[in-house]
Formats: sequence, C-alpha cells, structure tokens
Amino acid sequence: LIYLCVTGPRADIVHRPDFESGCVRVLGGSHRLTRAEKAALQRFRCVEEEPPRTTEDASSADSEDEGSFVENLQKRRHLAAGEPRYDLLSCIPPTSSLVERFFSVARTTYGQERHSLQPITLEMVLFLRQNGEYWAAQTVDEAT
Repeated sequence: LIYLCVTGPRADIVHRPDFESGCVRVLGGSHRLTRAEKAALQRFRCVEEEPPRTTEDASSADSEDEGSFVENLQKRRHLAAGEPRYDLLSCIPPTSSLVERFFSVARTTYGQERHSLQPITLEMVLFLRQNGEYWAAQTVDEAT
C-alpha cells in the first residue's frame, strides 16, 4: 500500500496525473475516460474520416422521422458510441515505472551491502543489474 502512493498514476511525483491515469486506463483496455483524461489524451487520438453521405443516407434519415423518438435516440447513441483509438500510447515507454523499479533495486542492494561497498562499486553493481539483458556471466569473466 505504501508503494501505491509513490507509483500510482496519481502519485505526488507525476506531473500530469490526468494523462497518466488516462494512459493506464486505455492501455489496460478500459475506454471509459473522464473528461479531463480525454482532454489530456486528445493529441494521441486517431481521427477516422467519415464517408460522404449518399442519397440512401438521406432517405434513411427521412425514415428515421417515422420511428419512435426513443428508438431514434438509442440509434444515435449507438452510432456515436464508436470508441476512439489511441494507437500511439503503446509506444510511450513507462518511464516512471522503470525509474521506480531501479530505485527499489538500488535501495535493496544498498541496504544489504552498505557497509562493504565503495560508491563506485555500488554504481557498477547497479549498472550491471539494470542492464542484465545485455550481458551474461561469461561476458564479465572474459572482460576481467
């Protein structure tokens, strides 16, 4: 629970909480956004072009007048309920999550070995832990 106030979308370190929480919701699959979140994500919204109206559309609009008022409202809501797409949000790296994880590892490493580590050694250990996918034990053995 302590980490939620530090790592959540509305944490104190987040500069734009509406943008952050909107990103979390969209990437999580929920398309129900608040007005503030929609405004913050407006630049990332994909605009879909509407096809030009034909004579058939005009005749169907006339036939709408013949239906009941409730049916027309429901039909308009259904047509207007097309969910907006935010394709570029998946390209944004989760910077704050990565930074929080890094400092969590740093705190754990420093806490366990704080009496026996020099600052440069701590820096090297943290660098190697953070970039673990780019090296193996054999690489370190060959370098020494």
